[in-house]
Amino acid sequence: MTNRFFKPYIGRKYEKGINRKRILVLGASFYCTHGPESDAPCKFFAECTDPVKKDSSKFDICCPFYAESGLKLSEEPSNAIAERYRAYQNFASFMQQFVGDDEEDVWQRMAFTDYVQFFLPTVDTKKEYLSQRDFDAFVETLVELRPHVVVAWGMAIIEEIREHNPYLTDFERLKETEWYVCHMQVPHVPHEIALVCSYHPSSVSYWHNDLDTLTKYIKAVLYTKNKE
Repeated sequence: MTNRFFKPYIGRKYEKGINRKRILVLGASFYCTHGPESDAPCKFFAECTDPVKKDSSKFDICCPFYAESGLKLSEEPSNAIAERYRAYQNFASFMQQFVGDDEEDVWQRMAFTDYVQFFLPTVDTKKEYLSQRDFDAFVETLVELRPHVVVAWGMAIIEEIREHNPYLTDFERLKETEWYVCHMQVPHVPHEIALVCSYHPSSVSYWHNDLDTLTKYIKAVLYTKNKE
């Protein structure tokens, strides 16, 4: 039985990747905007976004705001890429420099999913929303997609996947990379995975002020020889 609710988006050139590196982008969470105070409240909101149950799966195909467009909640990673909200545009613009073809859609060379496995009732990803299930789902995705690089967005999830991660091999060396890069050795994945932690691309000031440093470390992991 899978721990995942969200089905990852996988670009058609994911296996080719960037510089022969498969890249998984890990966002923090998806949230619902149809709460009781909204202009278009959803009758399922309380249960679908319940931070105690942490389970939106009952509404996967019957969410009134998704079903009318033929969409599923569980396919939100692909829906989000298609919509190209600000965060996805900012990240694509940043990654374009590593492809070299301004006409190519860089998202086709990457995979994407979010860490938290249910729809949140708030924009902020609060610590109490996180659970062991989210980490287990993350590991399932690593085993399935076998990325060489994971780029994690935002401090909300970094503590969970970096400081509470039994598969980390070099946490003590994080300071050497200004707290940007560490590595994982995950069972059933035949190579080491580089974990790059960045500010969330929707956070305008932090994201844009950090790009030079992030560029340095993305280059470092992309141009390090694969250990397969």
